[in-house]
Amino acid sequence: MNPDPNIVEVTLVATAATTVYVDGRSTEVLAYRDGAIDGSEATVPGPMIEATQGNRLIVHFRNELTDRESSVHWHGLRLPIDMDGVNAIAAGASFDYDFILLDAGWFWYHPHIETDEQIELGLQGQLRVLGANEPAIAVERTFVFDDVDLDDRGQLRIEPSHEDLALGRRGHTLLVNGKPPGSIVASPGSVERWRLVNTSNGRFFDLRLDGLPLRVIGWDGGLIPEPYEVDHLIIAPGERYDVVISLARPRGSQLTLQTLEVARGHGGVDPGPLGLVRVDLDGDAIPRDEVPTVGPSITRLPVSAQTMSRRFALSESLDGPQGAVFFINNQRWPLNTPVDVRLGDLEIWEVVNEADAEHPVHVHGHFVQVLDRDGVPEAQLGWKDTFVVGAKSTVRAALRYEAPGMWMFHCQIPEHAELGMTADIEVQP
Repeated sequence: MNPDPNIVEVTLVATAATTVYVDGRSTEVLAYRDGAIDGSEATVPGPMIEATQGNRLIVHFRNELTDRESSVHWHGLRLPIDMDGVNAIAAGASFDYDFILLDAGWFWYHPHIETDEQIELGLQGQLRVLGANEPAIAVERTFVFDDVDLDDRGQLRIEPSHEDLALGRRGHTLLVNGKPPGSIVASPGSVERWRLVNTSNGRFFDLRLDGLPLRVIGWDGGLIPEPYEVDHLIIAPGERYDVVISLARPRGSQLTLQTLEVARGHGGVDPGPLGLVRVDLDGDAIPRDEVPTVGPSITRLPVSAQTMSRRFALSESLDGPQGAVFFINNQRWPLNTPVDVRLGDLEIWEVVNEADAEHPVHVHGHFVQVLDRDGVPEAQLGWKDTFVVGAKSTVRAALRYEAPGMWMFHCQIPEHAELGMTADIEVQP
């Protein structure tokens, strides 16, 4: 759309649409479409936006929803506060998001108005920002994991149950890239790069590929210095992971990417094992791309015993007179008092989860480096914007306040954020 190779310019339209999730039935959704293409269809997920680190991104957003405000929040991006997407865009109105892409990585976009409903109804999409040190792997795939709760007419159930409020809305129909679990074809012996994101409201996905190692080369804020291998990988709502898979099996083999059972707080369970993607190995074996063993260097934030420490206590009340309510430091958003900090200051956040269930928390406009969990040092160094604080657990993370403005910090389970588990961090210049 823009002839300047350093500018990526797109038009994004939020609109009512229909899609087919199961059994050929049409489901009413809200979705994004590419407004620069006449007659383009709205899709779930929305259009993939691709750019390079350092590019200027211009997104012309039009809200064509009927009687609904909306917005576009750029989940994980460091950008100016007025581009963060927390301000409402009225029905029928437009807004231009315009900023520089400071970081390479795997990000996603979604509304920050009626978040618990609008994401569930389908308003979400991905943003891939390439950097200078991308691994030389020919085959790259993206997998967007989600779930929906459909009634017997094939329509989305939106009104949350009591269990939904406790753990986040979890649907009975799993989706991969907006469709029910399906299959892909890969070359035997090949090496592939998979970019993974969990866009569900409340489900934790615990991924396993028939025992093959998953080599983690990056997460939320981009590539990490020391890739590592796991045989399964838990991805909380809002998190992204970048993994390399070595498909070291003969032609004719079938592999299944599954999500395993995940024990949750309050006696809840995200069920498993459930199939997500079947991988059929077919065709001739191809030369293997090199599996990355080292990533780009990252400067460790210089925390010390003298670094300012700030405590955030997460708590909840599920059966009180007000129903389910959630708190940070005993305050409910939007009635909370903002936390005042100074631009450029380095702090350690001590996030203490006093609740009986885990909470994935998300920081707007900034990255953190997780230092330790319940006193155990974090094994890998990297930039995170979304991290899990286990039930009755404490996570310490370091961050530097790099942009002025009123930034949100909240539980990434939208039901919890909407019901109070949100804080405002005002970075003073």
